[in-house]
Amino acid sequence: MREMKAGEERDRARFSATRLLEDLDEQWPSMKFLGFGAYYAWIFLSYNSDVLFGWSGASVGGNAMSVMYLASTTALGLVLIVAGAFQKVTARIVESRLSVTVLAGMATLATLVVAWSAPAQAGEALYVAGCSLTGVGTAFVALRLGSVYSTVGARQAFMYTAGSFIFAGMLYFVCIGLPQPVGLLMAASLPLLAVVFTMAAVRAPSEPAEDVVPVRELPRGYFIRLVVAVSVFSVIAGVIKGFMALQQPLSAATDQGVIIVFATACAAVLLFVLVGLLVREFDISQLYYPIIILTCLGNLVVPLFGGLGVIQGELVSIAYNLFILMVWCLLANVANRTDLSYVRVFGWGRGASAAGTTVGWFAGASLAPVLVENPSNMVALAMGMVFVLLVVSMVILNERTIGMALRKTRNAQTDQGTGDFFPSGRGPEGAGGASDGDGAPREGAWTKSCNALAEQAGLSLRERDVLFLLGKGYTIEYIAGELGISFNTAKSHIRNVYAKAGVH
Repeated sequence: MREMKAGEERDRARFSATRLLEDLDEQWPSMKFLGFGAYYAWIFLSYNSDVLFGWSGASVGGNAMSVMYLASTTALGLVLIVAGAFQKVTARIVESRLSVTVLAGMATLATLVVAWSAPAQAGEALYVAGCSLTGVGTAFVALRLGSVYSTVGARQAFMYTAGSFIFAGMLYFVCIGLPQPVGLLMAASLPLLAVVFTMAAVRAPSEPAEDVVPVRELPRGYFIRLVVAVSVFSVIAGVIKGFMALQQPLSAATDQGVIIVFATACAAVLLFVLVGLLVREFDISQLYYPIIILTCLGNLVVPLFGGLGVIQGELVSIAYNLFILMVWCLLANVANRTDLSYVRVFGWGRGASAAGTTVGWFAGASLAPVLVENPSNMVALAMGMVFVLLVVSMVILNERTIGMALRKTRNAQTDQGTGDFFPSGRGPEGAGGASDGDGAPREGAWTKSCNALAEQAGLSLRERDVLFLLGKGYTIEYIAGELGISFNTAKSHIRNVYAKAGVH
């Protein structure tokens, strides 16, 4: 009898705790997304400050940060890639509050081990083991955050991610401003804090959303192209970061990191305001080319200044942080709007970023002696990286590919849930359109508006299809490809639509 009562009390306590978390999530639904800010603040502090290495006042070798980065990100990348391959097992771990808290706590303890053992010798086994364990722990933190972010659409994911970057900047400046070792303790606790923020998130099983798109309907090889593009970009950023880490003493890491973090936070504020107030139909691909251009400018600083300088390192680091913001939102949208598991999307996507920067950092550190001896080698390397960036942006993951993928995976708000794509009720080749239960075509507000305008202007069936796609904001190239007609034919239809509708 006593055992039954004790079991009932435990059940009530468990129910109360769950109810408390549910109430907390209902009152503050954005809290769980701040975990990304705590997670990225840990990254800022580990690789853009001397909080982990300067707390004791002892002398730390100049390659300590490089060893930390290489060991931690290697472990991070490997764990994430393996997690993506074994997604079902990983999902059970990530969605267990206890398991993910233990792993985040391991990352916190490992960070303290790194800070404690750094003054002895960067190559010491304990130091390398601590660095590796930080990567293992934060890999599951990243997947936990991926689980949270995959529940929202592109615009919400961007707003939360931009806000989290601002929050990460605030945490960074708080930690470097606190007296030691308080700043170190707070920095080490950030992986655990990131998971605490997600405690209210419950990924309950639910019926598949109607607008989820099978991955086979994306442009061919889109996800693989995304992973390759992330890897290449990360390698280039890692080369610059690895070279700069060896050329700058650890004592200067915070001075340079302040500029990088502050500029990144300011850019996040600007994007937050721009998207929140001015942009109604947000497309994350709009940020892709500006970031590529910023990185290219960072590399072109080399021939202008005659070598790899501080300015170039700062520009590339800022561009890379913004690239991570864009990629994180893109991964969230892919996981949210396709049937791909969030574990695979964030495991392979974030794993590609970690693996790329690891390879790049190692290459940059290895090439540093050769580059310093001959400045012309720096110019050649910089121009080569600019060329690779342009190839990636135009061939592997071009703007049209991103735009097409996002249009197929985002929640088409302008459809207003109608589900039909062509207002005339037929596909490009005359196939039947979407219909309701009795076989009649469904007609929503958007379709009614298009049909009303088409009737008023006297448009043909093909011109109605063009009007519908044109009203969605698609380009002539996309309309031609979607309708299976030539570019000139599509252009002619558009001209007729404009003329019949009386639009200049």
